[in-house]
Amino acid sequence: MIPSSCRYSITKVHDSPHIYVIDDFVTEVELSHCEKIITKSKFSKSFVDDTSTDNDTPTTQVDETHRTSTFLSVQKQADAKIASLERKAADLLGLCTNQLEPLQLVRYRHNQFFNVHHDLGLLLDNGEVELPPRQSFCKRRIATIFCYLNDVKCGGCTYFPACGDLRVHPKRGRAVLFCNILQDGKADPLTIHAGEHVKGEGDIKYGLNIWACE
Repeated sequence: MIPSSCRYSITKVHDSPHIYVIDDFVTEVELSHCEKIITKSKFSKSFVDDTSTDNDTPTTQVDETHRTSTFLSVQKQADAKIASLERKAADLLGLCTNQLEPLQLVRYRHNQFFNVHHDLGLLLDNGEVELPPRQSFCKRRIATIFCYLNDVKCGGCTYFPACGDLRVHPKRGRAVLFCNILQDGKADPLTIHAGEHVKGEGDIKYGLNIWACE
């Protein structure tokens, strides 16, 4: 998944599936720019897939028993720094920038969380992943880069329960990278993960979701 010419210092923290940690993936200039966007923007409540309808068209709902964070979508190529960050992520994956979703900033306040889920589709009770329909408005997320925009004193790890209880700790500028599919194109059930509770009183965790699609 990662080109051999990659210029970053990458640590593989898990085999099968491959999960990588990249420290300093987000530069200080990019971090400061994200902070400016955060300061002047309004976050919305995060949502999850809604399975209560029989429609083929996917819908969403707020479910605070499963996800309590808030989010902010950043327009594609919103400015030169965002465009540069998109190119960097695409280059890392060996893809074109048009395969990236708009970047998504997320915020977790004290005690907020995102329970175990899969980025490619709906995680069912039996551990299988229900894929979204192949429709132009619903692209499948084949790889995830999650970036940490600040240090967190306690909690807020990205937790992979099917990978030996692997936890990636938040660190300013760090990114965690993993693929959501197997070689046959099916969802990899082992890349289920969670955003754990931010435990420190007054702590806030800021992150950046970068999703690569088909």
